[in-house]
Amino acid sequence: MIFSWLEGKVPRVIFVKKRMNDDVLIICAENLSIYYLNSTAAFFIELADGRSTVGDIKKKFLARYAVDERELEKDFVEMIRDLQWKKILTLE
Repeated sequence: MIFSWLEGKVPRVIFVKKRMNDDVLIICAENLSIYYLNSTAAFFIELADGRSTVGDIKKKFLARYAVDERELEKDFVEMIRDLQWKKILTLE
């Protein structure tokens, strides 16, 4: 499964700037595109401190949200791909 490969990776944010507006995080990516992230993606970005692995972040999500673990893993794969595509996040 793809998540097992991602689990040990360390996500690092690579955007120019960010600003919170209620529950929406507004990101200006390296390519100067503007993206609006929901509270779930904003929480992921907050936890992507360059030290925590995707697995560490998953544990914090499970502690905060009542969600099925396998569903969360699937959602993480999609979210990480989307954030990488938008040049907001990289994996190390």
